[in-house]
Amino acid sequence: MGRKIAFVPTAAPGVPALVNIDDIPQNVKDEVEEIYAALKANPNGRMRAEFDNTAELRVYVAQVTSYCEQRPAGAIRFRKSPIKKLPDHIMEFRITDLKTPNEEITEDIRTATAAVNAPAPTVAKKATSAKK
Repeated sequence: MGRKIAFVPTAAPGVPALVNIDDIPQNVKDEVEEIYAALKANPNGRMRAEFDNTAELRVYVAQVTSYCEQRPAGAIRFRKSPIKKLPDHIMEFRITDLKTPNEEITEDIRTATAAVNAPAPTVAKKATSAKK
């Protein structure tokens, strides 16, 4: 039985090419900053945005993602929530710090655990010569 097998590369899901920060409309930049501040003050929620169509939503997601990654005051995280029963032109999302407090604590614990569990350094023994 003959077979042809070939590697087919795929783009990482949900990783659009970055939009140049100068090409992102100022109102989108301002909106990101307002949403970031609002969600930082109330971290137990998320935002819902409704667009006229799916194409507008995709453009907005690309602009917001790009701005968050290139933000002059420091990068922040844009996360679109995976809500199943929403129409394609509506999304829920969060804009947060790159690492949440829980992620920072978890990373600190991993670092401390790795340091404790690291093997002790070994000291090489000197070779002794045989006595005659």
